[in-house]
Amino acid sequence: MSAHLSEHPSKWTLSRLHAGELPTDEATRARTHAADCEQCGAVLREAQEAQSQFEAEIPFERFEEGVNRAEEKARKLERARGSSQRWMGPVVALAATVLLVVAARPLLATNTGTGVRTKGGAVAELRIGGGEGSQRVARTDAPEPLAHGERVRLGYTPETRGFVLALSVDTAGEVTPLYPEAGESLPVEPGPGMHWLPDSIEFTGSGTERVVVLLSDEPVKVEEAIAAAHQAFELGGRDVTQLPPLAVDGDQTHWMLLKP
Repeated sequence: MSAHLSEHPSKWTLSRLHAGELPTDEATRARTHAADCEQCGAVLREAQEAQSQFEAEIPFERFEEGVNRAEEKARKLERARGSSQRWMGPVVALAATVLLVVAARPLLATNTGTGVRTKGGAVAELRIGGGEGSQRVARTDAPEPLAHGERVRLGYTPETRGFVLALSVDTAGEVTPLYPEAGESLPVEPGPGMHWLPDSIEFTGSGTERVVVLLSDEPVKVEEAIAAAHQAFELGGRDVTQLPPLAVDGDQTHWMLLKP
């Protein structure tokens, strides 16, 4: 059966198609439609051209420096208001498989038990760069290979969510809190657009590392998120590639990174 759509896919769907975020069947239908539809094809070409221009004009190191400058400006503004706590990026713990290399794009799943992202929820992105190749947005529907020297940056658009937390799980089931290291979820930064968590991370060792970003309405304690990740690891048969959504309320984004 040929995969055609009776209606034009939304711009949101086409954006997810470009980012590699659609399930295989839905991606096939949308891609087939766009191939025969000038209107939808133009949306895809625009997204591809924008990505190519971004990578050509802003290499990963400059992108990272710009984010750091924006964060430093925000920290200074917050200190001027008498509260630096909100903007101070936490130090990521050093672990056997995780190495912080600088001081200090979604399967987004709203936890309804289905593992399916609800339309209009918060969005997270994982960007890879710093190696010999150009920077790219990590896919969520397939493992993303990492080359030696490549680092990752995590970003999010909060929509109506108020708090953000990130962690990773390796093939042995070891859970490493990334942002923050301890305590509870960080308050999201106000304002529209993509916000970037501080610092870039290089994953060392070999095997698969699953990265999870959780955006929630209420703060989540790091210990509870770690416990939920351990529970999910067991439910997945101790196979990190089969990890189900964490039993924590909120929008979740999962990526699988293949370490060299």
